[in-house]
Amino acid sequence: MKRVLLLLLIVAWIPARGQETEEVTLGFSRIEGPNVRKTIAGVGLGVMAVTTTYDFYNTWWKGAEKPFSFYDEYWFKDGQLGIDKIGHFFGPYCFTKIVRNMMLWGGFDKETAMWWSLAFGIWNGLGIEIGDGFSPWGFDFQDLALDLAGVSYGLVQSEVPFLQNFNWKFSYWSQKGIASPANFTSDYDAMTIWLTLNVHKLLPSSINQYWPEFLQLAVGYGVDEGVSRHEFAVGLDFNLSAFETGNRDILIGQRLLEVLHLPAPAVKMVEGKAPNYQMFYLK
Repeated sequence: MKRVLLLLLIVAWIPARGQETEEVTLGFSRIEGPNVRKTIAGVGLGVMAVTTTYDFYNTWWKGAEKPFSFYDEYWFKDGQLGIDKIGHFFGPYCFTKIVRNMMLWGGFDKETAMWWSLAFGIWNGLGIEIGDGFSPWGFDFQDLALDLAGVSYGLVQSEVPFLQNFNWKFSYWSQKGIASPANFTSDYDAMTIWLTLNVHKLLPSSINQYWPEFLQLAVGYGVDEGVSRHEFAVGLDFNLSAFETGNRDILIGQRLLEVLHLPAPAVKMVEGKAPNYQMFYLK
């Protein structure tokens, strides 16, 4: 496996033969013909597919002996206080954004990028549900509906500028340390899902100059104390897209970081506890 990946990476560095055209999507230009970036993007997506499938296997399928079954968690009344449901929306949404931007960075046309991001987003959600079907929980159509909603929002958002003012992000800081393979669902207490608002662009043009373009508002939801208490957070978020660049390598870095809520001032409110003010909110 290591030799195959090494060979793919070597091939990726063959000199580019493509030429850019004037078609620009989300800041990236389409490139005609084969080129280095397309190869790197393809290898990256292949590695992503393999590693996520491996994670699915270790999380749900390994040692599974139970026949396939279905399960109904009654939407947000599940045992995870709704964080699992929000995660089912965010996961495919995150995959859709990452894959689309990687493909566009590689120079693929926007239709190709759209179809690949759609495929990866659906695979992320459907793969998890298939795994759940063989687990003690079971296949949940409500989870699948939220998976598809996340994919849909990610795709529509890329085509509707107004929706780009509302982005979903996550932060993760576990007290259990780093596990390999990663299994976020084993430590829900470490996760916060955020909805960020680009205040600068949402304000009228006559007053938006008074709100810095690189600062956004963010509202987060998580759980605490072994998934026994609701947790909310309100704070700031950094809009990396405000720092314009003509370098596509820097731009893809910004786009990949867009799914993360970087440490920033926030107020943490846990059910039954006093508010906790944090200058650098990690979780």
